[in-house]
Amino acid sequence: MQALTTTASPCAASQPPQRVSRRARGSCCAQARPSSQAQRQDADTMAASRRGALLSLVSVAGASVLSGAAPQLALAASPVPVGTYLPAAEGMPGFCLYSPDGKKTPAIRAGVIKPEPAYYQLALPSSWAELPLLNPLTGNFCMPRCEEPWYEFKFEDPKEGTVQLIVAENQKLGAKPGATLAQFGTPEAVVNRVGNFITGTYLDEEDVLSAESKQLADGRTYYVYEVYTPYSKTGGHNLAAFTTKNGLAYLLTVSASEKQWGSSQDKLRTMVDSFQA
Repeated sequence: MQALTTTASPCAASQPPQRVSRRARGSCCAQARPSSQAQRQDADTMAASRRGALLSLVSVAGASVLSGAAPQLALAASPVPVGTYLPAAEGMPGFCLYSPDGKKTPAIRAGVIKPEPAYYQLALPSSWAELPLLNPLTGNFCMPRCEEPWYEFKFEDPKEGTVQLIVAENQKLGAKPGATLAQFGTPEAVVNRVGNFITGTYLDEEDVLSAESKQLADGRTYYVYEVYTPYSKTGGHNLAAFTTKNGLAYLLTVSASEKQWGSSQDKLRTMVDSFQA
């Protein structure tokens, strides 16, 4: 058997290995590797590119979020007719029943206004909408002991008028804490205490068209007023119902301009008659 042998390559045998000089090696390295300055420039370019891409992405995302949020914000700011979410008032076509729950207002949440069985209720025309109230007006910063009267709600229809409920502790109106309506005085005496809340400014005696004691839907006695005050902030025509319950005085006021009164006074009177403290 013939032994296996290896033979050297003729080229390798005939050509001795060549040495590469240091200068040559340095030249090769210079061609194979970029300088540190070039590396930094490339890194800066890549970082800038990434930042640009990220900013572009954020801008696109932000624009899409804002464009989607804008309609929702506009929608939230638009008044919502009560007829879209409140139940119909029984036996009162075109009216809805408003009766707040236990979380609706600061006074209710603080236990200042108590349900018996409802906190209070009112029939509203279905086209009316609730308006937001500023925190100081709601008593949010002073509950459960407020030095001034506060507002429980405000509803409006620009074509028909405005209604709001103002509540105060009895003593804030000059009466004893547990005073009954009769102990507050006559209807004529009480209107002098609450007239500025009805008109938004002041009230002259000759502006009071009527002041009477009347039982409303809940069987409770109310002082009911009609006031004509062309100078007032609330509107020339004003209706109001005043009563007391559990040491609190309740004043419901309805106001309308001349134009609103001419077309909606029957609705406004119905609202006052429907109020239950």
